[in-house]
Amino acid sequence: MYTVEELSKVLKVLGDPTRLTMLKQMEAGEQCACSFVDCFDISQPAISRHLKMLRQAGLLLERRDKQWIHYRLNETSPFYPLVTDLLSKLETTEPNCDCEPNCAI
Repeated sequence: MYTVEELSKVLKVLGDPTRLTMLKQMEAGEQCACSFVDCFDISQPAISRHLKMLRQAGLLLERRDKQWIHYRLNETSPFYPLVTDLLSKLETTEPNCDCEPNCAI
């Protein structure tokens, strides 16, 4: 069970199309932050802000590899079952998300 406050915070974070698309892509596995810059028509600082919100909500984990930051869904989050259920109901989109050649995914 979730409290009203906890659930409302997570739903607010999930209420953005860009963040939902990011999560949908991470459903397939770890993603480098640089790949999202190529996917969306927004700046790198905006991508970082979206990822920070997802991380602060406990929905993502990050791994640093030199200058690269890799993100994945947080399977230990109490909201993981809710998130994966929602993601399973989303249409699969295939945005062009190419990672930098030097990125060590």
